[in-house]
Amino acid sequence: MTFTVGHYLAERLTQIGLKHHFAVTGDDNLALLDQMLAHGGMKQIYSCNELNCSLSAEGYARVNGAAAAIMTLGVGATSALNVIGEAYAESLPVILISGISNTNDEGVDRALPSPIAIIGRITVAAKKITSAETAPGQIDQVLRAALREKKPAYLEIPCHIAGQPCVRPSPVSAVTLDSYQSGIPERCNRGTSLPS
Repeated sequence: MTFTVGHYLAERLTQIGLKHHFAVTGDDNLALLDQMLAHGGMKQIYSCNELNCSLSAEGYARVNGAAAAIMTLGVGATSALNVIGEAYAESLPVILISGISNTNDEGVDRALPSPIAIIGRITVAAKKITSAETAPGQIDQVLRAALREKKPAYLEIPCHIAGQPCVRPSPVSAVTLDSYQSGIPERCNRGTSLPS
């Protein structure tokens, strides 16, 4: 099996102790969600809208130490801003991930403008993945910042890059701090139950 950018993200989220991630499906994140399901390390919990998705992730982070919410760009990502602002104030590492249009659409008025400048003001890291080759480093930077600072972070992953091949992740110690990693498994195993 070829390891993809979507698999890389799923593996890293699993390595930091997440057993679930929250999602709202949309055209620009379907490839990413398919890759994360194919990885099989986490259960995907669907929400009916982006506000509910981000609220679910914020609550999960309160109980488990970190969380991930995957949605689409535009109204989807901006709908989560209030919750991401609250996660920032409450020191909760919620990773907000937006599937975005093919980067080949940029400059031809087919792509939505990125909210990364706005979201970057209420997160400790905000990155747009630009290639499968640089994706692992960018994903690791965002996760490392969120875990170190205990604050939300943001990733944009173009739909055509989610399924592209990339390297397998190195050990989780490349991302986590010992103090964080030593605490999350016990928080994740203390009985949080979500639907199967």
